[in-house]
Amino acid sequence: MRIGWLCLASVMMSGIAAEASPDAQAPSSPAAAPPVLRSQQSTPTDGFIKAVASSYMALGDLYRDGKTTVGGAEAALAYYRGLANPGRPDAIYAIISPSDLIGASEDAPADPFAATELYLQAAAMGSAEALMRLGDLYREGRVVAADPKRAYLFYDQAAKAGSDDAKLRVGEMLARGQGVARDTGKGLAIIAALADSGNAEALVLLGDLYRPGGPGMVAMDPAKAFDFYRKAVALGYDAAKLRIGEMTAIGQGVAKDVNAGIGMIEEVVARTRNPAGLVLLGSLYSRTDGGVISIDFAKAFGYFRRAADSGDETGILRTGEMLARGRGTGQSYQAGRAMLAGLAGHGDTFALIALGDLLSDPTVAPVDLPAAVASYDKAASLGHSDALVRLGDLYSRNGSVASELPRAFSYYVRASQAGNIVGKLRVGEMTLLGRGTNRDVDAGLAQMNALADDGDPEALNLLGALYQRGIGGLLQADPARAYGYFSKSADAGNVIGSVRAGEMMVRGQGTTKNVVDGLALVRAAADAGSSEALMSLGTLMADGSTGAFDAPEAVRAYEKAAVLGRPDALVRIGDIYRVGGPIPVDPGKAFEFYRRAGLAGDETGRLRQGEMTARGEGTSQDIAAGLDLVRQVGAAGDPYAYVVLGDLHLSGAIGSIDGPAAVAAYESAARQGRADALLRLGDLYRDGRGVPADGKKAAEYYLKAVDAEDPTATAPGESVRY
Repeated sequence: MRIGWLCLASVMMSGIAAEASPDAQAPSSPAAAPPVLRSQQSTPTDGFIKAVASSYMALGDLYRDGKTTVGGAEAALAYYRGLANPGRPDAIYAIISPSDLIGASEDAPADPFAATELYLQAAAMGSAEALMRLGDLYREGRVVAADPKRAYLFYDQAAKAGSDDAKLRVGEMLARGQGVARDTGKGLAIIAALADSGNAEALVLLGDLYRPGGPGMVAMDPAKAFDFYRKAVALGYDAAKLRIGEMTAIGQGVAKDVNAGIGMIEEVVARTRNPAGLVLLGSLYSRTDGGVISIDFAKAFGYFRRAADSGDETGILRTGEMLARGRGTGQSYQAGRAMLAGLAGHGDTFALIALGDLLSDPTVAPVDLPAAVASYDKAASLGHSDALVRLGDLYSRNGSVASELPRAFSYYVRASQAGNIVGKLRVGEMTLLGRGTNRDVDAGLAQMNALADDGDPEALNLLGALYQRGIGGLLQADPARAYGYFSKSADAGNVIGSVRAGEMMVRGQGTTKNVVDGLALVRAAADAGSSEALMSLGTLMADGSTGAFDAPEAVRAYEKAAVLGRPDALVRIGDIYRVGGPIPVDPGKAFEFYRRAGLAGDETGRLRQGEMTARGEGTSQDIAAGLDLVRQVGAAGDPYAYVVLGDLHLSGAIGSIDGPAAVAAYESAARQGRADALLRLGDLYRDGRGVPADGKKAAEYYLKAVDAEDPTATAPGESVRY
């Protein structure tokens, strides 16, 4: 839409605009730099100007939230223009707010451009709060393209005008390197100065910066984080009490006490009706962000529903997802989809991405590819570069969608050009491997190293993983270099980097073997509540890397990881009991752990459960049910399930050997890039097992397997993992 009527060169505001901007012109587009604030001298018109600026901000809020129409906004502006009398006494400065003047529409589309224009106009009139609104708009990226650099400029301008809130944001972005070159010391100093003056929000931010798992963490120190939150609670800041409750429940920085922690959060919710507390409780019970209490999807859904009923957008989003997936409530795919679509229709980019995720998830309903792409495309058009990454993943990593690597690569390139770190990493990785583009090892490595040189922990971890394992014919394994990358990531406070560096120390890979110090790194991260560290600890205990096998401790570590929302940890425990060795084989226990993993959504757990059910291993044999479960996992996008299916048909455990059925299953896996399926096909025809022996066919399959081992022919969903 066009909003020419917003120009403050109108009769009413011409004098104000001239005073507000050195060149007598207000900013005209969201791309403009932050306006220079008018001098804050005391004049008879100041109160009037501030009141009008506040009204412009309020009208901008309505546009931002999709609660006004063009006609309504026109009526409001006409009213404000009619108040052109800067000489009126202070009593009239409380101008009627837009929502009281014209009401709020519930179904208008969000118009972030109009909102941005209004905020810019208010900022040109001297409003530091308007600059804060602009910074928030571009930092959050919910209804407008996320742009950390622009957000920082707006915050910096507001901070120079004296806004403590803006100073806090400037300090945070400096400490985290968001939108500006990272300067942790300077950022922490700004925040600490505010905290010392009794600013409770600054204390909470300091806690966030030291809390493990937080975005942009400057150092991992849960006890220090807890102490900052405790000081903020003493100032009566409820947001800090929510964090204290969560850390108490999960045992982070303080002795674990689930009931006490939940009780703290419940008290804040009961007293304040704070939807953030409801969302936190829902997350703890569903483990969407790392809770440690027993999964209770019904409780989680109840909390999310209450948050949704209060109008909280995150609550609405989570409620819609759970309805559509049938978690904690009877499944109602259409109702859940409608809730997400309702948010998405208002331009909520997070809802658009969540809707795309739902529509492209074959485990919930048949993939609706056109609708998923349309949802991601709309989010991308609003500037959310994560949507471009999702589109790339859709065409390269979703087993139920035909792989189109060049198309995927083009999406990653667009995300990269928008500054998205994951997009840049994907471009570098695919360029190195020659997937969807011409192979260029040097260019791919250069892309990733540029990010690593800037201290990006994801890039450091990816490069560490690449050099740790090597890539046949393309990149020689270099454990010392891998350890170097992981160490740099660890030094930046990254938990994954610490864990990987610790693992390599324990094993003496790329560095001098040091079991004690390596384990200390891994244990520190595990004790701080990192599920990845607990998974690593379990593996180190189970595989003898420490010099001894300690299956009981491995099981304990995996169980803690499972409680933290890692169902794959249950699969690891099942494997321990199924294979045996340090502890006796127990097929019944193995099956139970696989079953629990499957119920928690882990596809490997479901696959193992199906295989054991078909074989009658650890449970009563039910061939039809077992095979059906294996096929379901395959249909959901795991090609290895078809390898297992082929093995079952050749095993004799489910009846007579069925060569043609095995061939069909292996062929399905091979089409999705499984080289092991091609090897099995070669063996099958070489040995004439269930099919006539055919040396020519066997040789053809073996040659295909050799080609498939090339990194350019990996399975669609495979990537370097770290």
